[in-house]
Order: sequence, then structure tokens, then C-alpha cells
Amino acid sequence: MCFLHSDNAVSRRQFIQQVSVGTAAAAALAGVGPKLALAAQGIDAQGVGDPDVVVPAAAVASDRVIDGFSKVLQNRWNQDLPPVAKVGQGEAVQFLCRDALDIGVAARTLTPGGVLTLDLGKVHPLTGPVEVAGAQPGDILEVEILDVAPLVDFGYVVITPALGLFGSLRPDILAPLNQFTEASQLSDPNAGTVPDAIPADQPFNSGAPFVQIFTFSKGQNSGFADFVGKDTGKRAKIPIAPFMGIYGVAPLRKGMYRTIPPNVNGGMGGNTDIKQFVKGSRIQYPVFVDGAKFSVGDGHMAQGDGEVCVTAIETLMAVTCSFRVIKNTIIESPRAIVPAADPTELALTKEMLAKGFYHTTGVGPDLMEDAKKAVRDMIDWLVRDQGLSIHEAYAITSVAGDLKISEVVDIPNWLVSMTVPRGIFQ
Repeated sequence: MCFLHSDNAVSRRQFIQQVSVGTAAAAALAGVGPKLALAAQGIDAQGVGDPDVVVPAAAVASDRVIDGFSKVLQNRWNQDLPPVAKVGQGEAVQFLCRDALDIGVAARTLTPGGVLTLDLGKVHPLTGPVEVAGAQPGDILEVEILDVAPLVDFGYVVITPALGLFGSLRPDILAPLNQFTEASQLSDPNAGTVPDAIPADQPFNSGAPFVQIFTFSKGQNSGFADFVGKDTGKRAKIPIAPFMGIYGVAPLRKGMYRTIPPNVNGGMGGNTDIKQFVKGSRIQYPVFVDGAKFSVGDGHMAQGDGEVCVTAIETLMAVTCSFRVIKNTIIESPRAIVPAADPTELALTKEMLAKGFYHTTGVGPDLMEDAKKAVRDMIDWLVRDQGLSIHEAYAITSVAGDLKISEVVDIPNWLVSMTVPRGIFQ
């Protein structure tokens, strides 16, 4: 999940100061560093206890479990964090992970207003780092995903007026983040209502916070999550393909970096939110420090390509990985061999596939604007055709809708498409 927001305790100005490089950032992070230096012991999380179920990786014998569930190990990228464990190549290691917002079961009772007051400092708790024997700078760390399954029986989507494809944060406010990412990639400077969507008298339109709960079974890693619309009660079956939104290694340079942008410092991965990184994937990362210092977090039960509302189906997850080092080989950014180009489509039944897909387009010279057009049209169509509220339709496009670049050669207009399977609705 990619998530930023302001709250009552942390203002936008304070947040920008915390993530900006320089004296102000050093001062802001001074109090955080000592805690993270104790990452090998973790930071106790009161009231969490042990997970209800530790999901065994199918056909994988693993005696190593890294517990980031009952205690927060860290939530920043920093090459100086001490490893919580050292693992050998080929060894299966299970990582227990908290959810992206670190709210756990509180998500079940989270109100839309509560979305605006979540603790910004807790976003993206990570399990790790682990040191991989033999990994050195100039190598590749290959991470094989052996199993991914949820530790609980629910997940959530949150919509915030600040972020997502139609968020209201402006590039000028985000300018100090430019050393991490392009501000224009994080926000929409022209937030507004969804054109022509009905019913017109919905109280919040597209600008208000929203929470949607999804249900499934503990340990489930195939099939569907159940959707019952918070506003309308409309039902749908969301095809699942569990994966972790964050896999990554220690950054290229020294310093403490937020987890929000991917490749925040060098091609180290991080919050990539790639739905194809499911069980069976082999993901490769450049190594920048001895041992690579691999961390993982941000469990997703289902997500569309784009994660357009800023969240997938967020949940607490167990992921089992093994590691291999490819010596003396340099790559610029993560790459992978994945089992499927669209893993969620594999869950659809023949009856669902027979109903086809909604398909919308956005056309113009700017790919980001084209994406917004395609999503707006999809939201409008789902509201009209399926009777969803605007918020529910936006959530569906984020967890089951796929954005694709259809063409980038027909000057001067490029084309972006979005698809949503029609058969998921009941």
C-alpha cells in the first residue's frame, strides 16, 4: 500500500520536515533512531499477543520464523539497522507481518473520520531485516516466494481525500519529497467529483474518507474474498492472489528513509505493490550492503494493477521465502520471473469469465491524465450498471480493476485502459 495522510498529531508541515533531507530531518529523526537501533529485539506492541494461526508453507519445511506480528521490528529503510537474523542460501524462512496501517483488528471498527487521524508514524511495519549469507555489494539477491497466506480472516480498503489517483495533495506541498519521487506521481492537483456518477445526492461524493471491509478465511490463499458494500449492501466475490506489497533490501546510501515511494534510494525495491509477486515468483534485487538486509511487509489479499484508491485489500500476512545469491552481477532495479501476468484472473470461474469484462479508456498526451479518465469512466459505469456507491466503485477498481497502457506510439495521443470482471458481482 502507498499511503500518506495528515492527522491531528502530525501536520503536513511537520511531515514534510520529517521526510526532507538535511538538518531538520536529522533532528526530527533523532528520537526514532535509538528505537530502531534495537530492532533485533523489536518494539513491543501492547495487546497483540500471538497470531491466531501461523500458516505453514505448503510442502516447505521451515524451522525459521521471523516474528514481526507480535512486535514491530522497524518501519524505515536504513542500511545501518542490525539484522534480526542471519539466514543461509536455500533456507526457507517464514516472515509474520502486520498490516500496512498497523491497526490490526481495529480496522473492523475504523470509521471514515478515523482514517484522517491514523498515526502516520506507524505506516508500513516491516519484518526484518535479515542478513543473507554470502550476499555482497555488486551481487543480486534472488528471493523465491514459497507461500503467502493471511493470519486473520478479514482485510480492509481505506479511501482518503488526500491520496489515491484522485487525492487532493498538491505537488507544491509535496515538493520537498522530490528527492524521493516525483510529486506528480503521488497526487492529483485537480481533485473533484466523478462526472455524471449517480445517485447525485450521495452525501460525500468522491472527496470523503471511506472504509470497506472484506472477509475470507485464515490461511486462505486461493478463491475469493467476500465484498458487501458498506453503503449499498451490494455483494461481490473478489478473486484473490495474496502477495506482499513491500519486498526490499537495504538502500544504496546511508540514512533513514520512509517506506512510501518504491526504490526510495537505489534500486532496492520497497513499496512496489506489484500484484504479480505471488507464490512461485523469483524476484531479484541489487545488493548494496553486506548480507543484503532483506525486509518484507504490507500484505495484500487482492489488488488491481494500479492500486488506484491507494490501498489494496490490506491484511496481516505470513510469507515464506528462500534466498539465492547471484555473484558479481549488477542490475539497476528489481526484476522477476512470475507465474502469471494476471494471477487474480486465474481465480475466476468459467461462469464468471463468460460474462466478460467492463473495459474503459482514457486517451490523450498525458498517461497519468489518461489513467484518471479510464478510472473515472469505470467508476461511473459501475455506479450506473451495478448500483454501487461512488466509494464502493472506487474500492472495487482498486482491488479488482486493472490499468494497462494500451499504446504509446500513436502520436500525439496515448491510450490507457481499465478492465473489471463483470462476473464478480452478485
